[in-house]
Amino acid sequence: MQIKTISVHKYHEYLDTVHEKEFLQSDYQGMKFSQRGWEVEYIEAIKDGKTVAFSMIACMPLMKVFKYCYIPRGFFMDYHSKEDVISFTSSLKKYLKKKNVIYAEIDPCIEFVQRDKDGNIVENGYDNKDVVENLKAAGFLHLPMKPGYDISKECRWVSVLNLKGKTKEEIFKEFSYQTRQDIRTYEKYCVKTRVLNEDQLDVLDEMEKETSERQDFEAMSLDFYKDLYHFYGKSHIETVLSYLDLDAYAIKMQSEFDKTSKDIEKTKTFLEQNPGNVKKEKRLKTDEEYYNSLQKKLSHIEELKQEYGKEIPLACCLFVKYGHQIVYLVGSSNYEHRVFRGPYAIQWKMIQEAIDEGYDLYNFYGISGYFRKDEEGYGVFDYKRGYNAVVREYIGNFILPCKPFIFKIYNNLKHIYLHMLTLLQAKNLFRKN
Repeated sequence: MQIKTISVHKYHEYLDTVHEKEFLQSDYQGMKFSQRGWEVEYIEAIKDGKTVAFSMIACMPLMKVFKYCYIPRGFFMDYHSKEDVISFTSSLKKYLKKKNVIYAEIDPCIEFVQRDKDGNIVENGYDNKDVVENLKAAGFLHLPMKPGYDISKECRWVSVLNLKGKTKEEIFKEFSYQTRQDIRTYEKYCVKTRVLNEDQLDVLDEMEKETSERQDFEAMSLDFYKDLYHFYGKSHIETVLSYLDLDAYAIKMQSEFDKTSKDIEKTKTFLEQNPGNVKKEKRLKTDEEYYNSLQKKLSHIEELKQEYGKEIPLACCLFVKYGHQIVYLVGSSNYEHRVFRGPYAIQWKMIQEAIDEGYDLYNFYGISGYFRKDEEGYGVFDYKRGYNAVVREYIGNFILPCKPFIFKIYNNLKHIYLHMLTLLQAKNLFRKN
């Protein structure tokens, strides 16, 4: 099997023939890698005059004289063909070895086993365990498949909503009862959405930083969001803000207040003429309680206007549109005003947009892989499950040693370094306490 480089234009043409492709496999991502100092190439593998595999490869200097190679989301080929996987891997290893690559890493977007929306393995469902065995037979080392978040790796666990062949009404009916109620709640509060321009990304940045401090995770930088627009373009990146329109909310509440006031007067008049009517007395009590709550809401709205002006930012999310899916990549919300259900306004808007624009999948992206209430990331998983999103578990990360002896030395040194770093952190923690 012969491996040769191809132009980015040729790679783009190959991608156009692939339905299920990830944005991380795009030539846009290749340009992003190059900007960050990676050495990016596009390759194809020829067997008997036919292209059997193609890929983007990105190399980074390692130990000064050597290189590390990353193939984002794996290469494009028939992973079920053991013969082709072994032959391609052998040729790839030789190709990378000439480039002084110590080892290569892949993380294919291939499901390990079929799971349902609750994370349970589907009985008699499909699996791709043969792909794992084929890669191992070809010389790849399979890293442990652990649940949990790992910021050093791309998401291995994701939640995906299948839109293909379904109407908006059908999709909405399949949401959980609570999710449907949350959508109706934001509509009741007159929550609106709008698409932000690239020069408005500071809104997302500020909200993401606040959320990261509250939930203790590392936020992406403003430059990260700007780079996405720069390399992918506006046709592939969309940032949406949900906000509470205080004027519209006030008008609606005032209308409700006026109507309730009239209903109360009518009921009182009726009871003057018909004293002792139990049904009307109960109705009067309910209306008076509602009247008082509306009074408080109108007063609260005026306070909010004094603080925020005409609108309150509720949530902000960034999406990638690529291939057959829309990916919910980044999202944050205003925790103080969570009662207005800002995130639901954005998700429902984008799900409907995905249907209108003909996307097959709506990818809610990363989850932890834990599915019990007391486990890490359960809240995120449960939120995405509410939209009837199915759990996908990918086959994980694989390492291909291209220079086995050097790789062994490097791996040992890395373990020693990590061990020393752990000890140092433990000592510092002890000193602080």
